[in-house]
Amino acid sequence: MKFYSGSNRIDAAIERQQGRIDKLIESGVDLKGQPIEASLAKNDETLALTVSEHADFQKCQSRANAMGTLNTDEALTIYNALGEWHNADNGGWQDGVTLAAKVIVTQAMGELLERRIKAA
Repeated sequence: MKFYSGSNRIDAAIERQQGRIDKLIESGVDLKGQPIEASLAKNDETLALTVSEHADFQKCQSRANAMGTLNTDEALTIYNALGEWHNADNGGWQDGVTLAAKVIVTQAMGELLERRIKAA
């Protein structure tokens, strides 16, 4: 299920990441030569969000949009990937969000939070 639409940096990064994941799935092994299924499952588990992290990510994307760091489409991509509420059934993410989207949104949040810390 695809939650993102329009042209924005987040969408573009998710598409590139999905391409990388698809190539690994086709090869059957991860970058270390291990079976890809276990690697994907571990990565998905690692990207699970707590309720607090979910709330922090939503606040961060909202603030970044208000400050002009993210455009509205980019902020909505992140908002929709996270969902309105923490979803424990999908590691805190909206149902159907791909591993690629989780990777990119998590990276974007890390960059935005780092900028905020440096600015403080």
